[in-house]
Amino acid sequence: MSFGVLFIIGNILAVVIIRWLIKYKQSSRPLVITRNVIVFGYFLFLISFFIVEGLILKEAYSKEKYNKEEIDFVIILGAGLRGEEPSKTLQGRLDVALEFLLENREIPVIVSGGQGPGEAITEAEAMGTFLVKNGVEVDRVYYESLSTDTNENLKFSSGMMTQLGVKKPTVLIITSDYHLFRAKLLAKEYDLTSYGLGGDSPFFVKVNYYIREYFGLVKESFLKFF
Repeated sequence: MSFGVLFIIGNILAVVIIRWLIKYKQSSRPLVITRNVIVFGYFLFLISFFIVEGLILKEAYSKEKYNKEEIDFVIILGAGLRGEEPSKTLQGRLDVALEFLLENREIPVIVSGGQGPGEAITEAEAMGTFLVKNGVEVDRVYYESLSTDTNENLKFSSGMMTQLGVKKPTVLIITSDYHLFRAKLLAKEYDLTSYGLGGDSPFFVKVNYYIREYFGLVKESFLKFF
């Protein structure tokens, strides 16, 4: 069951419970307090959800202006393989990346992604193979093959650039459009000046992940706070 379907079911259940609590005729003090806390909490969640989704959508669809000469590295974030083949989401990122890299042949690229369940090779290897096969020079491609999530993508890529002698780099992060806001937010944690370029995804994948990104941001904020 997709994340989006679970989200819809969860909201329906929440509304049903709130309606039952409001209509419940007994009005003991504990029940009133419980009802008010649940109602307040749910509406606080809705407000935060729409604010965050607004920020995600704004980042996804804004046409960011940047000077290509300022870009020290392109970073492509991994997104899953089927064996050795890029998923549709990852292919969307690679297509955008390839176009940019062929137009800007002086900029090196880090392909970032480890090997997960169901993957025969690392995501970095699959991405590098695609880029080189389609005309990107071998010596421009750097492989970050250990990361397992977005935070590690940027953390390990930042470390790689430091090892290469690039301090406080300006990077172009290439990922899916729905993922740009969180990726750029995390990039700040590693002293990266970042711009974003989003790849397209299948419609239902995109809807599902726009919802999922809200919870990803909540998780990152929670881990940072604690």
